[in-house]
Amino acid sequence: MKLLFLAHRIPYPPNKGDKIRSYYELRAFIERGHEVHLLAFADDLDDLNFQVDLARWCASVEIVPLRPLRAKLRAAANLFGSRPLSLGYFASRRMRRLVKRAMAENNFDAVFVYSSTLAQYVPRHLASRTVVDLVDVDSEKWRDYAGRTTGLKSRLYALESKRLRSYEHAIVSRFANTVVTTAREAALLDELDEFTRRARLRAITNGVDLDYFQPEDRRPETISPRLVFTGAMDYYANVEAVRYFVEEIFPLVRAREPRAEFFIVGSNPTAEVKRLGKLSGVTVTGFVLDVRPYLASATVCVAPLRIARGVQNKVLEAMATGKAVVASPEAVAGLRLVDGEQAMVAGTPQAFAGAVIEIIRDETLRESLGRQARRFVEFEHDWEPLLQKLAEMIEAAGARAIQSARPNLRAIAKR
Repeated sequence: MKLLFLAHRIPYPPNKGDKIRSYYELRAFIERGHEVHLLAFADDLDDLNFQVDLARWCASVEIVPLRPLRAKLRAAANLFGSRPLSLGYFASRRMRRLVKRAMAENNFDAVFVYSSTLAQYVPRHLASRTVVDLVDVDSEKWRDYAGRTTGLKSRLYALESKRLRSYEHAIVSRFANTVVTTAREAALLDELDEFTRRARLRAITNGVDLDYFQPEDRRPETISPRLVFTGAMDYYANVEAVRYFVEEIFPLVRAREPRAEFFIVGSNPTAEVKRLGKLSGVTVTGFVLDVRPYLASATVCVAPLRIARGVQNKVLEAMATGKAVVASPEAVAGLRLVDGEQAMVAGTPQAFAGAVIEIIRDETLRESLGRQARRFVEFEHDWEPLLQKLAEMIEAAGARAIQSARPNLRAIAKR
């Protein structure tokens, strides 16, 4: 099958949330023998170097640089219309030309779109053979942001939430299938009629690389209790989470465990995050080549997110390494885990700090949570069966198109 793959961010290397999911989806299609043509944006110019890697797997690769300032100006231009600002951000004449050229040069059996913002590039005649992975219902994210900010920002976020929600409904109604990570996300699209929801909307959760993220046999070398958070540290939800932890939870932990350390591990820390690193017991690493040594050194992995959509890769990776995890209810809302068995869930600073202290002091509990966490991701979040469902979905869309293109031999015979 000949497949066009559109992505709002280059799906390589798989070192952050959205790139992890899109990378494994891309590889799944290729490994099933499909001819994949990739068109994607790169918001980090260093990522353009990875076209060479992708060209080894894909039939063709075109990566379009996305310059943030220009993208923001395009988004701002949408203020005076009715389209979501996000669509303006990812609007590109060059991308439109590349899509048009790819269509002219290839008779695609199906199209796969990663993120709602790239659906704008799919021609109408290919809608019936297109699968869109929304991943999360981003309109809800903007709604969350609106609730946590004030003034002009809050109003802009609320406007974007409303416009994008309408666009997400249109995507589900228009294309062959739409995918989200959880049933919780799917339920947000509540204005869809029941037929459309059942026929076109699917939930496929995130997986985790169970070979790459493995439990360590040796004990952490650190003497002090170490708490670890991982994530891209220029992402608002992560910034808000570590600020909340440092300001409201960590002091409660250190009052009872004065030697406790908190490591914030992730690329592009904002100025606000860097300031947190100046506080006693807090370390901000910035970019690291490999998060696994930091996970291995952790006494407890923490996920104190108060704004969270879908499935958090940081939680899956910590669980895959056999670590005890303490998370906010929002951070694990997309997971089918049991509080106190595979992880500990805490919704207040006092409860969160209490769970962390309990795990630090109770080695038996810590090891039990780690074992159960690993078993949980092995059973629920192995990429292979999850991606098989997605591949079968895109193959079905392509097969319908191929079938409809064949001449009706019976009709011909009756003439």
